[in-house]
Amino acid sequence: NIYAGENHLNSCDLNSNNADKLHHYRITISPPTNFLVKTPTIIEHDAHEYIFEGFSMFSHKKLDALPLCKVIRFNIEYTIVYFEEKAPINFTVQELNYFYKYLFQELLELVDLDMQAHGDSSGCTQYHFMPRFVRELPGNGKEILSMNEVLRYLLHSSCPLVNNRDLSGILAMSQNEWQQFTEHIKGMIVTYPGKKPCSLRVDQLDRDQDSNSDPHFPEIVHFGIRPPQLSYAGNPEYQKAWREYVKFRHLLANMPKPSFEDKRKLEAKEIRLQGMRTKNELKRNVTVTVSSEHFYKTGIMCDVVQHAMLIPVLVSHLRFHRSLDVLEEKIKYKFNNRFLLQLALTHPSYRENFGTNPDHARNSLTNCGIRQPVYGDRRIHYMNTRKRGINTLINIMSRFGKPEETES
Repeated sequence: NIYAGENHLNSCDLNSNNADKLHHYRITISPPTNFLVKTPTIIEHDAHEYIFEGFSMFSHKKLDALPLCKVIRFNIEYTIVYFEEKAPINFTVQELNYFYKYLFQELLELVDLDMQAHGDSSGCTQYHFMPRFVRELPGNGKEILSMNEVLRYLLHSSCPLVNNRDLSGILAMSQNEWQQFTEHIKGMIVTYPGKKPCSLRVDQLDRDQDSNSDPHFPEIVHFGIRPPQLSYAGNPEYQKAWREYVKFRHLLANMPKPSFEDKRKLEAKEIRLQGMRTKNELKRNVTVTVSSEHFYKTGIMCDVVQHAMLIPVLVSHLRFHRSLDVLEEKIKYKFNNRFLLQLALTHPSYRENFGTNPDHARNSLTNCGIRQPVYGDRRIHYMNTRKRGINTLINIMSRFGKPEETES
């Protein structure tokens, strides 16, 4: 994407925190549903536990008060909020760059996410991000773990999921030993460098062996979701059957007294739809098993991925409003309500769901995000946009006029 108003940025001093030129903001998500997980990423350091709580953002320019950044995930509307805070000092920009490249490019494979101004390959990125691993302090305070300790943890965690020389010992473990071995791995993101996709979440580790074959590596079990285009939702035959079912159901609902035969027809159509949903080749929920050989542990749990996948949305929102600043400068007019300008320049088909290539983002969320999210009401997608015809007209016509102009 090309954003107006973004120019060349001189590179930060890589071996400094650049506290004199960067503005610090803490990013929070509301509501916290699907972001507070049972097994968060925890780093043990100096006899304390530091728990991941989200990200900090560093901007080269002070951010103005903008309309709230909202996004719908899992049929829930989330608000991404940033608060300006005193900046932590225990990091360098080079450490932030290392972490960004490892998480966003190598693990999540968001290769289309570009934080630099268009055509400015030698300049600094518009924003920097720091993971916040914190521990509570007396007096409602918090201590943020330094970036060098975070990178040390990631380096220490990066080791084979199952080492070749330990294979025979692992297969000979008792059931209790095996459970202890797999307990800290479940829910972790593992990676196979060079594979596509290279990373996935471990839901189970299965060591069952075939008595007639040589010993083999335990298998990673991953419970995934097939994309709608490849499941029953994207199947033309299912879509046609669904339209016929809805049409016939509507017809019966408007009949004064549906006959028994009509009710049986509706029931038959419903049974046919259920049968199509349960076909193995059309099911949305799929179970994938893959050998654990060549996979490496990362030490990162799915909570980091959940937060990380909202960063492209926030960045897209901020860069879009920077472009709107340029527009206001061009027309020499300052809008009192910036949201109206945002709405006027947003096409109805646009959805702030991903902020980057949607295919890459969906894959990363499915492969590495939370396994069993809590879903909201799916009507939220069209609740505020769907036209209600005569009801809307009556509602508008029933309002009294006002002496001053107001939003409709």
